[in-house]
Formats: sequence, structure tokens, C-alpha cells
Amino acid sequence: MRVNKRLLSPLFSLLCIQSIATALPITQLPASRAASRYVIENPLPPAVQTHEVIRVTDTNVILISQMSNSVLLKATVDDRGVITDIGAFQLGQNTSALHGLALSQRYPGKVWVTLQKDNKLVLLDPIVNSTSKSPEVLKEIDVPAPGLGPHYVGEYGDELWSTLQDSSDVLRINYNDPSNYTIYTGLPRPIFIAQHPDNGKFYTGEDNSASIMKIDPATNTTTQLPIPDTAGMTPVGLIAGPPGRGIWFTLLGNSTQGTGTIGNLHADDTITFHKLSSSPLSEKAALLHLAFDPEADTNYTLWLLASSIINSSALDMIIKVTFDAEWTKIVSEDIVVTPTQLNKAHRILITSTNVFATELASSKLVSYYTL
Repeated sequence: MRVNKRLLSPLFSLLCIQSIATALPITQLPASRAASRYVIENPLPPAVQTHEVIRVTDTNVILISQMSNSVLLKATVDDRGVITDIGAFQLGQNTSALHGLALSQRYPGKVWVTLQKDNKLVLLDPIVNSTSKSPEVLKEIDVPAPGLGPHYVGEYGDELWSTLQDSSDVLRINYNDPSNYTIYTGLPRPIFIAQHPDNGKFYTGEDNSASIMKIDPATNTTTQLPIPDTAGMTPVGLIAGPPGRGIWFTLLGNSTQGTGTIGNLHADDTITFHKLSSSPLSEKAALLHLAFDPEADTNYTLWLLASSIINSSALDMIIKVTFDAEWTKIVSEDIVVTPTQLNKAHRILITSTNVFATELASSKLVSYYTL
């Protein structure tokens, strides 16, 4: 019997396809996924170095310092962190080096700034009702000799505390009576200061010395707390935690590797180190800055900023870290990589709806919408 090959060929192919299909099981699975993210980068006026960022309390006004040209940016943002209007104002000369920004508690709505090269601490009214109106200078305080180069500034009662980066000192000064001051000599280079919520002492991270200096203002004595090599190096970001939870700081690492490590400094000066470990991205993160979530008392969340500022192989990232209720163990980590890399991510600001981060080298403000 002669077989019609034209009829057989399609039939044979169909049988082969059915055979293959029935051999491969296909099972429907739950399509669970993380919540969608809304991450944008707001372009800013060009500058070589974009530094600090703060939000003026109870407003939608964000202030940003650009150190390389001593420019203060005043921007309004919408609920998703998009800049809707912006103004730029040079403070002093283009060499004055506007750096630190801090909200005043004594003067609500006003802001303390540092002019690093002019060696000044300045109180400003940012004039939040207009992005086009120049801020007003309310008070100027000269940094006493031999102090040099104010970086961070913070208001504590009637006093300002400032790290003097260029002379490796820390300044305590009464802003109502600037003749009442103390300069504490540290190691290179003090960056941030925080008052311990439990013992009342002041602490500053010295990033070039892998050490934290403790200052007792009652006795004017200082103590150095070295960072062990096993934990890492370069303590940079340093902030006070919730009451009973001490001071928290980040370790940036060196020019070739980060260690993904944060420290919790207790009232007795012991330190508990926590290492990120959820992924290869976090394990070697070069951590520069940190901030507590506005709801940290109930959600136990700390936000970290990883940066390429000294390590060109490091990723610029925003990392959400959730702890247990006792703040003793990391429960989860969530990573957002910024769209622009090698931007030398610099400072982080948390609001109820957004995480903002400055990109030092790319003149941008990242906004991560968290709702």
C-alpha cells in the first residue's frame, strides 16, 4: 500500500508536538510580588558637590546645600517627591563653602547652616512661602580660633555643636553668648555629632581615624572609642536613636570595599555591630548615612544610604532595614538601587511618604515614594 507522504507529514508532526507537550508539566503558581516602586531623580542646578538635604517642618519645602559654589537650593515638592518649583541662592561668596544644614528648635521654621571656608555658623529664615525670595540672615557666629572648617551643626538647647573638619576639632558654643565656648581636640576628621539619648554625652565619628570620640561637657574630658578592624572602618553617619536605643552609625569601608556594617553605641560605650546579609549587594555595601523612619517606634525601621563616594566599585543604594521590637536583630532588608550610579550618594532624608537622597556628583535629588 502506498502512503501519501504529504498527508503523513503534518500528522506525524502533530503527534510529536503532542508528545512533547504532555511530557512537560505546567503548574500555575501564586503571582506574589513586592509593591510597585516610584523612584525618580529630580535634576538640580549644576554643581560639583551637592551635599545636605532637610525639610522645613510642616511644609513641603526642601533645602539642599551645594558646597562647591556655596549655593542654597529652596525647592517645593509634591506628595510623590517631585520638585515643582526651585530657587537658588548663593550664600556669601562662591568660595564660602555652604555645607551643614540643621533645623532650629528654639526658632521654629529657621535653619542653622555652616560656611566651611568662611568659618561661620549662620541662622537663616528660609522664607518658605516663596522659592524666589532670598533667605534672610538672622545671626552670624564666627568659629573661634584655632577652630577651622565647620561641617555639621546641631542645636542643643542654648548651644550649637559643630564638627570642625579642617582642624579636626569639635566646637560647643552658646549662640546667645558666643564668648561661652569650648573647643575639643579630636582625631582626623570629625564628621557628625549626636547626643546620647541615655547618658547625655556627645559623640562624634572621626572618619579618617576609625574612631569615635566621646565628649563629657560637664568635665570637658574626651575619650576615644576605636572601631575594631573586624567590624570595618571609616565611621561616617552618626545619629541618636530612640530613647533607650543609643547612638547609631555607619561604616563606609575603604577605597576598595564596604562591609555592610552599622553600629549601635550603648550608654556604657560598648558597641553592637549589625551586618547586612540579605544579598551580595548589601553584604558589601559602603554605608555613608542613615536616618530613622518617622514611625520607628512602631515599625522598627532604619534607612541606610550606600555610596560610591570613596569606592568606584560600590553601588549607590537606599536600603530599608527592619529590626525586631528590641532593636537587637535585623528582620528584613529591602534594597533600591539609584537610577544613576557613581553619583556619590551623600545624604538621606525620610518623610512620611518619601525617602530623599542627594547625589553629590550628579546634581540630582532622588525621591523614593514609599506609599
